[in-house]
Amino acid sequence: MPTWETRFYSIQDTVLLAFLYGGRMINDLNLLDITYVVFDLETTGLYPNSGDSIIEIGAVKIQNGEIIDRYNELINPGIILSSEIIKITGIDNKMLIDKKGEEQCVKNFMKWVGEMPMVAHNAKFDISFLDMAYSKYGLGKIKNIVIDTLGLSRYLESNQKYHNLSTLAKRYNIPWNEDEHHRATYDSEGTALIFYKMLKKLELNNIKYLKDLCRYSFIVIRKS
Repeated sequence: MPTWETRFYSIQDTVLLAFLYGGRMINDLNLLDITYVVFDLETTGLYPNSGDSIIEIGAVKIQNGEIIDRYNELINPGIILSSEIIKITGIDNKMLIDKKGEEQCVKNFMKWVGEMPMVAHNAKFDISFLDMAYSKYGLGKIKNIVIDTLGLSRYLESNQKYHNLSTLAKRYNIPWNEDEHHRATYDSEGTALIFYKMLKKLELNNIKYLKDLCRYSFIVIRKS
């Protein structure tokens, strides 16, 4: 599997962040040739700035339309989950009693991710929890490229009203079980398969390279 490498180049006193992938510069990367980490989080609530935290991380690595690796970890948040969160996620307090805390789990996950581009549905929500974890535990800043499939769907299907995962699974003919929805790994797998089909549509729209996609800030919500 090709690996990412980050280098800094100084040109006329301007520092440019350049990504190398298998020895190629970012401008040379075809969207269909990249290995992506597609992830999803389950949390204690909606507001990381108000004390909510992560209780599950699920992710897959997808390459050429195939899922080549999976990641899943439950997290002990140190509090009792609300009945609403238990109902939505299917995760209860007993499942979390013997699990590691958020700091270690986030470290484990980001080590697994490395410098690969990250993809999520409504990515601003998920990345906000990872950003907060990095801030709380003094881990620095997340520098990965982050792509949002919600923004991508709105771009590709601007005539459609709904862009939730269940709707997109049907639209792109991806197998989907509502009973499994809202578990992190299941949602990340579905998102990954939807994302790959979206990339194929982008190619038809002559958006073939990562540099082309990065022009759309509502799709690539973080460039580095």
